[in-house]
Amino acid sequence: MSKPKEALPQGIRLEARVYPISEPTNNTLAYATVSINDIFAVKGIRIMNSEKGKFAAMPSMKDKSGEYREVCHPITSDFRKKLNSVVLSAYDVAMEKSGQDKASVLDGIKESAKVDKSSPTHSRGKSSKKSEPEL
Repeated sequence: MSKPKEALPQGIRLEARVYPISEPTNNTLAYATVSINDIFAVKGIRIMNSEKGKFAAMPSMKDKSGEYREVCHPITSDFRKKLNSVVLSAYDVAMEKSGQDKASVLDGIKESAKVDKSSPTHSRGKSSKKSEPEL
């Protein structure tokens, strides 16, 4: 989860939190929540992948005719661009962080595997004698 903040010229602060999907399906890569000036939150923003690249899709609902309509959306194109930029920046940070975390976990596993190989192994066959604990 990442939280980059950017200020808009009008003094509006945006904070995005991104929740990547571990195994993305279709074109949805992650979900995001955006906080505006720490007083209003927009949940359910989807980070989508398309032929033209990644973009932030606003929350939507299906209407009576079966078409999807945005529940809330930026009014101006400048604010839409800024919102998209903040969300995608947060996504990039989250992906970098998760990539580093995965690499460090894999490195740890590899290191412990090396230690296990260097230590003596015990016979896995059944033995007729049981060892008694030393006192």
